[in-house]
Amino acid sequence: MIPATKQQLKPPIPKRPDFATDNQIIEITNVNDGEIVHQRFLLLNGRAGLRDAHFDVPITIACNGFPTTSWPCVNSHFKALVHLVPGPNTITITFQQTAVLHFHVQYMPLLQNPPLFLCIFIAKDSPGVFDVPPEKRHENTLSIAIEKLRMAGYMWQAFCAEQMHRNGMGRRTFRLDESWLPDTVSSQEQNCVTRQTAEVHIIRSKHTLKEIRDVRRAQQSPSRDDQVPSLFSFFLDDLADHPRFGKQPCCVAGLILDSHWDTGQKTVLAHAALGGGGGNRSLGIFGSHLTHAWPRNIEEIVPCMMNTTPTDTRYVANDANESGQWWRALNIGMGAMLHEVGHAYTLSHTASGIMSRGYNNWNRTFVAKEPGIAPIPPEDEAGSHWHRVDIVRLRFHPAFRIPSDGFFDTPHPISPSFIPLDHEHIELSAPAGFSMIELIVNGHYRTHFEYTENRQQPKRILLSIHQIKQKCQCQPNERLRLEATTINQQTESIDDVDTFLRDHVVHLPGIKGAVVKSDGFGHKGLGGTESVAVFNPSQQKQLTCVRVHHGSFLDGLVFRWSDGSETLIGKRGGGCSEFYMQQHGEFVSGFAVRSGAWVDGLQIKTTTGRKSPWFGGHGGGMHIVEAPAGYQLVGMYGSAAGWMDQLGIFYQKCSA
Repeated sequence: MIPATKQQLKPPIPKRPDFATDNQIIEITNVNDGEIVHQRFLLLNGRAGLRDAHFDVPITIACNGFPTTSWPCVNSHFKALVHLVPGPNTITITFQQTAVLHFHVQYMPLLQNPPLFLCIFIAKDSPGVFDVPPEKRHENTLSIAIEKLRMAGYMWQAFCAEQMHRNGMGRRTFRLDESWLPDTVSSQEQNCVTRQTAEVHIIRSKHTLKEIRDVRRAQQSPSRDDQVPSLFSFFLDDLADHPRFGKQPCCVAGLILDSHWDTGQKTVLAHAALGGGGGNRSLGIFGSHLTHAWPRNIEEIVPCMMNTTPTDTRYVANDANESGQWWRALNIGMGAMLHEVGHAYTLSHTASGIMSRGYNNWNRTFVAKEPGIAPIPPEDEAGSHWHRVDIVRLRFHPAFRIPSDGFFDTPHPISPSFIPLDHEHIELSAPAGFSMIELIVNGHYRTHFEYTENRQQPKRILLSIHQIKQKCQCQPNERLRLEATTINQQTESIDDVDTFLRDHVVHLPGIKGAVVKSDGFGHKGLGGTESVAVFNPSQQKQLTCVRVHHGSFLDGLVFRWSDGSETLIGKRGGGCSEFYMQQHGEFVSGFAVRSGAWVDGLQIKTTTGRKSPWFGGHGGGMHIVEAPAGYQLVGMYGSAAGWMDQLGIFYQKCSA
C-alpha cells in the first residue's frame, strides 16, 4: 500500500477572499482575530490601502505595553513583527492616520516544552569583542552580541511559527529559554524595562584563543585538518562541563564570539557552520563574523535589511562571496545559523528552503521589500521557507508540541528497520510509528510519503519496489535511496534499494529455496571473525535452551538441541545465562538488540510470544531483528573478537 505523495517544495500561501479596495481597509491575511499563538513575537502579513496603487508608506503597530513600531507598506503589502504579552493582546494597526484596525491575539507560552538555549562561546582568554567595520567600531562588545543573538532567536521563533502554520500544522514553534531580565528588544526603552526575555548564556571555554583560532579548525580554510578536534567538539565538551548544561538534555544555538576575518590568509578563523547531536545534547554553531550586520532590536530590523553598504573586506568577511552588502551579510549570518539550529532539531539538507541555501532570502520573511525589489508578498519569499520534509520532522519534535496534540506517550527508543521479504518487497517496521518516507533518486530528493495526522502513524509499511519506482519516476539506470523517519526523531536509510535486495536474498546449505538475510546490527567495530549457523526446520530435533554468554557486552549464543548437540554464534566466555523453551515446538522468532560499534546486549523473543530477561549491556541504539509475519527464522550470522560486534538472522517464508 502506497500513500499519496507530497511533491511540492513550497506550500501554497493560503488566500483569503478579496475585500473592497477601499484605502480605509486594513486586512491581516495570516492570522485570525482572536487566535491563540505560542511565541512572543508574531509575524503579521497584511494589506492596507488601494490594492492596485503604487506607494511605499509606513504602517504603525501599537500593542500592549510595548513601544510603537513602523513597517513598510509597499503597494498595499506589509509585513510586521508584533510583540505580545502572555494572555490577551490588542494590536492596533494604523495606516496613513485614517485607517485603523484593532486586532486581537492570545499568547499562550508553552512552558512544558523543552527550550532552545541561546549561548555565546568565548575563549578562556577572549577579549570579548567581534569583527565590525570601522563605522561600527563601538558596536563590537559582548553585551551587543547578546542583544543581537536575543533578537535573532525571536526572529527564528516567529519564522518557524509562520512556516508551520502555512503548512497546516498549527502555530508550532520552539520556545526560548527566558528569564526575568532587563529587556533589549526595543531601542526605545533603553534597557530600562524588565521582562521575561530570552536569556543568552555565556559559555567560557576551557580552550584558548590560539586553539580556537587555529587555522586547522577554520571550516572554510584550505588548511583545515579534520584530524584535529573540531570547534563543534570543543563546544560540546564545554557544554558538558557547564553547571547548567552538563547534567541535562539540551538544544543549543551557539554563536562563536571569537571568529575573526584574517585578511592575510583570506579566511575566517574560529568559524564553523555545523549542527547536530552529541549524546543527549544537540548544538548548532556559527561564527560571529557577520553579526555586525544583525539588528540589535526590533526597530533595527527594517534598516538593517535595507542597508546596502558594501562589505569592506579589509575589515570584515564577505562570506561565500554572497555577502557583499550588509543586508546580504545579515541574511547569511542569521539565516545560515538557523540552518545549523535546524540540524540540531534533526533537519537534514533539502531540495529548497533554509536547509538548502534559501537563507539568502531570509529578509523576505520580515519586510515587504528589499533593495531593488518591491513589493515582496508572502508568495514571493523564495528560499526563506522550510521545505515540506522539514515541516514533517518538526511536526513531531518534542520542542514543537502544541496542546491540541493531547497526551504524548514517551516514544519508543527503537530505530526504524528495513525488512527485506523477497526480490521485490520491503517491509518497514517502527514501534514508535512512521512520520515520513523519503524517495531520493541519484542523490536528489524526488518525493516523499508522510503520515502527519494525529495518532495515525503506521508501525509497519509494506513497499513494492516496482510501485515506488513508478511513483518517483526512477529509471532502471538510476539509484533509489529510501529514508524512513519516525515520530521519535529516528531516521534510517537504504542507500541503494536494488543492491539492498540483491545482497539480502541468499542461499544456505541444507535449506531449500531462497533465504532472506536481515541487516546486521553492530558495525563490526572490533574486526571480529564471522560465523554462520543454520537451523533446518525440517529436522526433528527441538530447541531446548539458549545459553547467552555475556558480561557488559554480548559474547555469544549457544543453541542447545534435544539430541544433545549445540550450535554456537560468536564465542563462549564472560558470564552465562540460560533461557529455556517451555513448550514443544517453541522456537526463537527474533531479538531486541542494542548495538553500535559492537553488540551491547539483547533480549530473546520466541514463537509463543515470550521474552527473555535482558542479557548484556544497555549502550548503543535499540533495534528489533525478527522474522516478519509469515516467515520463520532459519539461521543466524554474526562476528566476534573480544566480544560480538555484529548479529543478524536468516529467515524464510513459511511453507503452506
